[in-house]
Amino acid sequence: MPLDPATLIFLNVANLLAMSTALPLVMGQNPSPAAHRARASMMISAAAWLALILAGFWREQWPDQLLSSLAMALLSFSNWLIYQALNHWLGPRPLGRLLLVLVLATPVGYALSFGSYPVRVGWANLLIAGQLLILARATLLPTRSEFGQGTWRFLMFGCVSVMAVLTATRGVLGAWFTELYPFFRAPTPVNLTALVATNVTLVLGNIAILAAWREEAQQQLRALVITDALTGLSNRNGWAEQAGRALRYAQRHDYPLSLLMIDLDHFKRINDTYGHEAGDAALQFFGGLLKRCQRAGDVNARLGGEEFCVLLAHADTAASLAFDQRLRAELAQAAPQAIHFALDFSTGHALRQGRDETLEALMARADAALYRAKHAGRGHLVSANAATR
Repeated sequence: MPLDPATLIFLNVANLLAMSTALPLVMGQNPSPAAHRARASMMISAAAWLALILAGFWREQWPDQLLSSLAMALLSFSNWLIYQALNHWLGPRPLGRLLLVLVLATPVGYALSFGSYPVRVGWANLLIAGQLLILARATLLPTRSEFGQGTWRFLMFGCVSVMAVLTATRGVLGAWFTELYPFFRAPTPVNLTALVATNVTLVLGNIAILAAWREEAQQQLRALVITDALTGLSNRNGWAEQAGRALRYAQRHDYPLSLLMIDLDHFKRINDTYGHEAGDAALQFFGGLLKRCQRAGDVNARLGGEEFCVLLAHADTAASLAFDQRLRAELAQAAPQAIHFALDFSTGHALRQGRDETLEALMARADAALYRAKHAGRGHLVSANAATR
């Protein structure tokens, strides 16, 4: 069955329009910023190919120049949107400034060189190939360990890399071997291969986008399960996972690890005096303070109510006392201005003992020390081994 470039181009547009229309039904009306950009990229790419089809009706005339230049701008912008989606999904990607230069230069150079077929074809295809290579690079080496572990990255890498090679080939042929690529719809082997690949990689690329969106949705659901909604700290589920991992690491490498169980003093009185909204504001403020004081390797959590806990890595009793005092000083200074009343807390401290102690046992010792601190006047730290003020 002979392949017709015009038919392949129409199929490409139809596929793009169908997929960009179907994606909102799958993702919903309020997708994440990354999913929104990926979806918009498909719609803009469909508009670009439609502009190329229309430009063919006025070949080498001013509507051709206008529509094909617009198509180059839209194709470049769709690549930029995919890059932005990868930025959201995987963290900051390399070569962003270079990509932006190529995105802006592609349509400008194409429009200015429209009078010379070899120059405009070579310019547009080679610069778009450069854009695609940057996108291929952007799919690799995620900087965020919690996202991008799925194989969708490699599927997207393969699709973008194949299109980069074929687009560059069309650019080389159009610029230096014009007889092998005389016009956009030419039924040459390279052009037919590129158009078939465009349709195939479009489907596979859409699958990759859906897989990335699914991974993102799973991550958001997991965050809801392990995060306290009010403070943004870990909840009991998140605490058990993260603190347990930190404890095992400390036991394996035999370094000091301290646990602080913290209870906000007279919290019921705060709710009764200032109202529950003020109580929630106090909890949010204290959770934010714990985040600001957190060091690399530390674990913070809100266990419930007004009870918080902090696991301090590489911290003995003296270091834990210094952390407690610093936290109190910052709280005393900032609370009156932030929540308009004073706030204090009691702390129970426990230092890791031996290589076999469980997280539950460590928490029990710290909780017993907290009980002693509360019943000894509140507002200070008590260690599981010795009282300390």
